[in-house]
Amino acid sequence: MAAVLFVSAGASADEHGAGKRVIERDGRSVTFTDEVPVEHTGYDSPWHFSHAIRAGDFVYVSGVIIGARHDEELPISKERFREETETVFEIIDRCLNTADASLEDVVKINTFHVLDGETTKLTIDQQALVIAETRARYGVEPHPAWTAVGTTGLFSPRGIVEIEVVVYAPE
Repeated sequence: MAAVLFVSAGASADEHGAGKRVIERDGRSVTFTDEVPVEHTGYDSPWHFSHAIRAGDFVYVSGVIIGARHDEELPISKERFREETETVFEIIDRCLNTADASLEDVVKINTFHVLDGETTKLTIDQQALVIAETRARYGVEPHPAWTAVGTTGLFSPRGIVEIEVVVYAPE
């Protein structure tokens, strides 16, 4: 899967029977569940990052990459870009759910777009429109703030866009 998300033992059952592990310190917490287990995030990786961390009433989600699969011919089509975008929003929503939040709570979106890449022929405007159309299915008004940045590359060499979000979801 091109949408990259990296997340141990010690999980306990919550009231619904699902595995849940919470790490808390100084008003910050990260939660792992059966849907987002620690081994599918970057928490225990060499980079040591949280997929979604709650700090008070805010949740910060690490960037998730929209990109071409390793076995996929390049450049990918608009339809494949749309499919990958939908997958990324599903991943972000699962990450937010671990912090008792959802895509409806997003207040800030940052997108990082590879310009002049060989992974797709879509312009930054075309990429942004697909992202906006996908996000609109989850969002409510008022619309979140959004910053789109052009770049020469992402951590994943087949990455096209990386999306990170900030959510306001009072506990």
